[in-house]
Amino acid sequence: MEKNETYTVTAEGYTAEGAAITRINGVVIFVPGLLIGEEAEIGITAMKKNYGYGRVIKVTKPSEHRVTPKCSVARTCGGCTLQMMDDEAQKFFKEEKLRECFRANAGMEIQNLPILRVDPVWNYRNKVQIPVQLVKGEVRMGFYRTHSNDIVPYETCMVQTELSNRMTDFFRKELAKLRITDHFRHVLIKHAHRSGVVMVVIIVRDYPFAGSEKLTKDLLKEFPEVKSFSAIINRKESNVILDGKEVLIYGRPYIEEQLLDATFRIHARSFYQINPYATEVLYSTALDYAQLDKNTTLVDLYCGTGTMGILGAKRAKKVYGIEIVADAIKDAKINAEANNVHNIQFVNADAGKGAQMIIRSRIKVDAMIVDPPRKGCSRDTLEAINKISPKRLVYVSCDPATLARDVKILTDMGFKVEKIQPVDMFPQTVHIETIVLLQKLNS
Repeated sequence: MEKNETYTVTAEGYTAEGAAITRINGVVIFVPGLLIGEEAEIGITAMKKNYGYGRVIKVTKPSEHRVTPKCSVARTCGGCTLQMMDDEAQKFFKEEKLRECFRANAGMEIQNLPILRVDPVWNYRNKVQIPVQLVKGEVRMGFYRTHSNDIVPYETCMVQTELSNRMTDFFRKELAKLRITDHFRHVLIKHAHRSGVVMVVIIVRDYPFAGSEKLTKDLLKEFPEVKSFSAIINRKESNVILDGKEVLIYGRPYIEEQLLDATFRIHARSFYQINPYATEVLYSTALDYAQLDKNTTLVDLYCGTGTMGILGAKRAKKVYGIEIVADAIKDAKINAEANNVHNIQFVNADAGKGAQMIIRSRIKVDAMIVDPPRKGCSRDTLEAINKISPKRLVYVSCDPATLARDVKILTDMGFKVEKIQPVDMFPQTVHIETIVLLQKLNS
């Protein structure tokens, strides 16, 4: 097989990234944009030693689950790559991805609960970070093409809010009008859906610059919802975007948002779940699994700005929140005070070291929630969790591969999987959140 040759194939399955798995004379060819069972004419785009890649030329036998993408740049943008699937097909893909990750990374066959899919499945995001480029005199704002630094411009992103889309269009026109594009690297918009307020952060090479006062005046006039406007000066040519001095231009350095029965501050660099609607289901389910009551001591490992821990403290006797990021701990303490929660103690420490502190203090832990970053838990952290030996361990994960790896280690240590609940936090994309409830045998 050679590049640009054409073949007729049938999709047999999916990769974790949503590409269809097809075969030509026994050789696996990965083809984005095909659904299971579909027959299509494809062109070879690249060949490796034992596999290759293809592109769809024409779908000759479409699936009943194929739909027309709402987005005009769905095929070129690297974001919402499942738009051609209906809801049922997206659910199947994500549930099977979860099961396959457990097979491949844990050697386990799991019986997960049906994925929880929460409306709305469009216009749900509360954050957008848009790269900015000046290409042949044209201001380009959009998202990166898959595996490239080329920006794919868009008029309307279907998973952003209408307000965020209008603000993106405003910046595109304003940067061109004021001829200030060279100063810009990214524009970050955080739109709190419940409170309705907006934070805007411009990531720039320098500040102030000629035209910055005019930009501020025009932005605030056009969008009274903006209650926080700041600049992050970042001259480093790296992938770490929010790195550098932060300058407050207008308002406060944070906005506030309601989640369940609490209020939380969100800063420019704060982590806050992208989908506010699915987050309510995710957190409520995780806290229900923890089975909290007024006799329960809960440890919230990787607590961030304290969201789950503070919500849990309203049900529990005592909560310990552990987080390595110092600024997140500062926000967590403010959030606890603002919500009149006083039975929570925050510790600024690495997860493993924080867990060791719990061991040394001989605190009897009834329930533990762990919500690690994508890389999952370190072996030291898992061993410390085992020593703490909570009766109920609730593992919340954004990466089913590292989740499966860690669950296998925990089961080898004597934990038993009770429930596995996937949650569709990111409709139209390949990403998935999962909650696993584990019980410690002979705790």
